[in-house]
Parts: sequence; structure tokens; C-alpha cells
Amino acid sequence: MTEPSHGLARVLSSQGFDPDNFVSKLSQSGEEELLTMKQKVQILADETAHSLKKNVYKNYSQFIETAKEISILEGEMYQLSHMLTEQKSLMSSMMEMSLVSDRAIVEEPAAKEEDENPEEETRKNLAFLLEKVEGCSSVTEVPGRQLIHNGDLVELDPESLSPVQKVHCFLLNDSLMIASWLPNRRGPVRYRFQGLYELDSLAVVNVRDAGANKNAFKILMFPDSKMYQADSSKSKRQWLDILEESKKKKAARDKQKKEAMLLEQQAQAALNTAVEEKNPFLEEDDSEGQSAIESDFLSAEWLQELPEDLDMCIAQRDFEGAVDLVERVNQYLINCPRAPAIKEFRSRIDHRVKQLTEGLMSELQVSPERSLRGGPRAARRAVAQLIRLGKSAQACDLFLRNRSAIIKYNIRQLKFEGATSLYIRRLCGVFFPSLMETGREFVKAFQDHYGCMSAFVVWSQSELQSFVETFRRQVFGGKSNLTVMADCVCIVRQSCKELQMIGLDLSFCFENMINADVEKAITENKEQIIEGIKFRGTEDKWRPMNHMNEKDCNKFVEEVLTTGLDLKPYVYDDCFVSLTVNTVNFCKACLSLSRDLLTMHSPEHESLITSAMSEIFQEQLNHIRTSLRSPEFKSENEFILKNAQFIVDVLLKKIESHYRSQGLVFPKDIEMKLGADVRMLGRELRPQWHSRR
Repeated sequence: MTEPSHGLARVLSSQGFDPDNFVSKLSQSGEEELLTMKQKVQILADETAHSLKKNVYKNYSQFIETAKEISILEGEMYQLSHMLTEQKSLMSSMMEMSLVSDRAIVEEPAAKEEDENPEEETRKNLAFLLEKVEGCSSVTEVPGRQLIHNGDLVELDPESLSPVQKVHCFLLNDSLMIASWLPNRRGPVRYRFQGLYELDSLAVVNVRDAGANKNAFKILMFPDSKMYQADSSKSKRQWLDILEESKKKKAARDKQKKEAMLLEQQAQAALNTAVEEKNPFLEEDDSEGQSAIESDFLSAEWLQELPEDLDMCIAQRDFEGAVDLVERVNQYLINCPRAPAIKEFRSRIDHRVKQLTEGLMSELQVSPERSLRGGPRAARRAVAQLIRLGKSAQACDLFLRNRSAIIKYNIRQLKFEGATSLYIRRLCGVFFPSLMETGREFVKAFQDHYGCMSAFVVWSQSELQSFVETFRRQVFGGKSNLTVMADCVCIVRQSCKELQMIGLDLSFCFENMINADVEKAITENKEQIIEGIKFRGTEDKWRPMNHMNEKDCNKFVEEVLTTGLDLKPYVYDDCFVSLTVNTVNFCKACLSLSRDLLTMHSPEHESLITSAMSEIFQEQLNHIRTSLRSPEFKSENEFILKNAQFIVDVLLKKIESHYRSQGLVFPKDIEMKLGADVRMLGRELRPQWHSRR
């Protein structure tokens, strides 16, 4: 940008620039000044456009990546907007609902009120729960807990209003317990414990009757909400009334308990002062001392507010803060006595810890509305907090499941375009780096939990099995030739070696998984070449190749030279090659096969490869032996032996060099046996040559 344009740009981009004032002053200077300024503005616009274009070209790849990310973000924001709209409509419908339904009719018979004693009904033995509900032993351990009401309800889906399951609800004096029906029950146990919710953390909302949806009500239980249906309007009214009444009674009890605790602390402090003044050696009553200890432990202000603070942290998804609070209260309660009040307080904290654990686990669970483009670092936060809560096994399982879903998603994004080897290279470029990144993050997250390392190894083997299924389908299941198969196997082997950087070696597993497919490919290609030898043998006239002119002959020699065979010593009379077409084609097929087999070579396949090469050479020698013994080719015996000698002296030496290039030892028994066979054929035919001479 030129100096005048730079000064004009600084003026136009200044914070207090007033365009009207600028044009007004400029118009007073005359027409020439206006034209000059117009040219300057035009020059500035051109320079700005040119600079912008240069920046676009310079950051073209970044623009493309940003556009992709914006497109993905747009989709996620659309999903978020849809979820917020649903939440808004849900809140609107909740605000329109009345707490007491106009259609509910509850009339308790006076005779029943007279016959039953409410005090006796509220003091039912909690042994009923242990007898009828599976897995609720912890519920009955809280002192002072009483069963108030229970009954069958049907859980409904909040959106479709369709029945989900039949449940049995137990209303206690401080909480609500939900139990599901056992389908195959034996003995007195009828239900399975599903959840326990404190009364002060739930709200009851009446649902108006609409169509087939009748006698329903909602229970908002942080952080979820569930809808239940009673069998009659009378039962529904009874549940609504008794739930609200129990909530009020619990709130009143908690208030009285706090006031009594405060008064007790004050009285105890005064008593301790008076006792110490009168007789410092006087021992206190055990029960009063225990009560004082309980009051002292639970009197801290932060401890009283801890349940609400935990609820707030969970609602705000401040998992680190919630875990900090849990660790703090656990450390504080280590040395506390096993008093009833402390036991009840700990059960309240345990309920919040369960909700916190579920929230952290939901962070690692894969769902359709959650983005699958994050790496393993995105899951490290939830994993770290679960480990702090002592849930390392669940964290390990969910972390690996999350990574499995992401790897599968990334593989599904690949499109099969172009050559098979190109697709396999791209597939390895997605799978193995993801596996390596997962391994590194796993070691960081579970570095002090060595028992989880075996789970990672098992998971890696399982993921490799899924990868091999895709690999096998594309490479061995299609119409790929042996060269493509060998290249693809080599690509995966190299990727497996790179995993050794993180201490994970899956090479043996990969070889074991593709062993049957490789053996099948080797056997099928061997049989194809043998069939080709037999077919070409029937048409072989044992005539030297005649290319008609020197140019075509030289072109053919150069073409064969690319395969590794030098035919120049066998050219005579400018256009003849003293080998048959069958021999040259056989040599080219053997060289290509040996390269592919050695690329796929492994110690497990060495015997099979050697056997395949030996059978192919033996089949060609059988063709030569048959031709030498045939009366039709008596005059061509010397030429036939020359072709056989070429196979032994030139072709076998070239294949041996292929072995050496792979660091392998060529089987000497093949070379010795073939050489011996050719020499024996020569000795058999030598008397015939002498007799003809």
C-alpha cells in the first residue's frame, strides 16, 4: 500500500471518523479536490481488494478448514437450538399446569378414617422393604426412616406418553424410592431397587387429562423428570396429597432439627463451662457426649450447605468443583463416629455422588446428538474426575467405548475412490494414528492404574479385528491381483510397526488374522500360473521369437528389461531372440510372483512360498521334458535345452537376488534340483545328437 493511500486509510478507519463532516470539508475545496479524493479512494479500494485476495490465496487451506468447521458448528448449533426450543415448550407447558387438577376427585370415606389409625400407618416396619425389594439394604440402614405409603404406578414416556414399565413406589418420611417389577420372580422378592430420591430435591406437578392420557403426574427429580400414571383418579389424588404433605413435614422437621441443634450447642457450651468451673474431673453422660459430638461435627456452615452446593455444581456441569467438595467432605468424615445423624448425612452425600457419577459417565457416552469429532483429550476431563471418585474401571470402559465410536465414525467418512492400495493407505492413516493417540492419552489418564492397561490391550486387539474385517473385504474379497494384495499388506505391516513407539505391538495379531487369506491368495495364484503353463504348453511350437525388424526387437528387449531380464545376449540376426514366447512369458510371470510373494513374506508363510515356487518350476520342466521326448520336436531338442538352461541360469539367479534384497536366503534345494534335472535331460539327449551327426 502506497504512502498516500496508507494515510487515507488511517483517516477513514479512525475511531471518530465522521463521513458527513469529511465530505462537507472536502466539497469546500473545489471540484478538483473531489476528483483527486475519488481517485485516491478508488486506488485504496483496489489495493485493499488486492491485499484481501493475496491473504485469501495465502490462507486458502485455512479458509477451507474453517469453512468445514463452521459447517459442522452450524449443524451442532441447529441441534442445540432444537433442544432449547423443546425445553422452552416443556417449561411453558409446566407453567400452564395447575398443581391440583380440576378433574381429580378424592373423597376419603369417613368410616375408613375412623377405622384406621394414621399413627400406626406411618410406622410400618421397614423389614417389608428388605423382604419384597431386591438391592435396597442401604435404604433401611438410615435410623428413623419410616414407610408412609406405597403403591403400583405405570411409568410413561414424557414425549410419546406410551407406557415404559410398571413400577412400585415407596414413599418414606424423607425420600421416595422407585422399584421396578421383576419379570421372573422367585420367593417373596417382587421388585428390584431402581432409585432413591430425597423429598427436598423433587417437585410434584399435576398433568391434566388429555385423551387417553389420564391420571398422570410428573415428578421432577434433579436432574431428571419422570411421568407416572395411577390406576384411578382417586389414587392419583392420594399420591399428590401425600407427597406434598410429606415434603412439608420433612421441611418442618429439618428446620426444627437445625434449631434444636443450635440450642443444644449453646446449652452444651454453657453446661461445659459450668461443669469445668465446679468440678473439672466430673465425667459427662455418654448419651449427652455422643449427641454433642454429632452436633459438633455437623455444625459447620459449609457442611450444612454442601448438598445444595453439590446440586449447583452438577447443574452447572462444574464437575471439578463437585469432586473437590466430595473429597473435602470424605476427608472431613473419616474420623467421625458412626452416629445416626452422621450416617443420614452421608447417605445424602452418597446420593449426590451417584448423580455426579452419572453426569460424568454421560460425558463419555456416545449419542446421536453429540459430536464425534473430538479427540481423546476431550474425554480426559471426565475420566480424571471419575478416577478421583474411585470409578477407574467405569472410566476405562467408557473412555475406550467413546474412542471406538469415534474411530468407526472417522472410518465411515472415508470414501472408496481410486485404487485399492490408495484406499488402504488412507484407511491406515485414519485408524493407526487414532490408535496411537488413544494409547498416549490412555497412559496419561491411567498412569497409576496398571490394571487398566490390560483392558487397553484387549480393546486394541478388538479394534484391530474390526479394521481387518474392512481390510479383508476390500483387499481379499474383491478382484485385486496379488501385487495389490502384497502392497496393501505391506502398508498395514509398516503401520503396525509404528505402534511400537507407544509400546504396543499388534504385528503378530495382524498376521494371525490375515493368515488364512494370504495362504488362499498364494495357493490360488500358484494354481493360476500352473494352469497357464499347461495351456501355453499345448500351443508351444518351440520356435525362436521373430520381431521382423530391429526396431521392434529392441523395443521388446527394453520392455522385458524393466522386469529384470536382459535378453540382449540372446538376440541374433537383428530381429530374432533365441527364446520362445512361452519361456519369456513364464519368466515374467515368475519374477512378478516372486516379488509379490516376498513382499507378503512372513516366517509362517515361508514354507508355503517355497513350495509354490518349486511346483511352478517343476511344471515348466515337465513341459520341457515332455517336449524333448516328443518325436515332433526332435530337431528342436538343442533349442529346447537352451530355453531350459536360461530358466536355471538366468531366471533362478534373478529370483535369488529378490530373496537377498528382502534379507532372506534362497532355498538351495530348488536351484540344485532344477539344475540336476536340466543336466539329466542333456545327458539323455546327447547320444541322439551324436547319432544324428
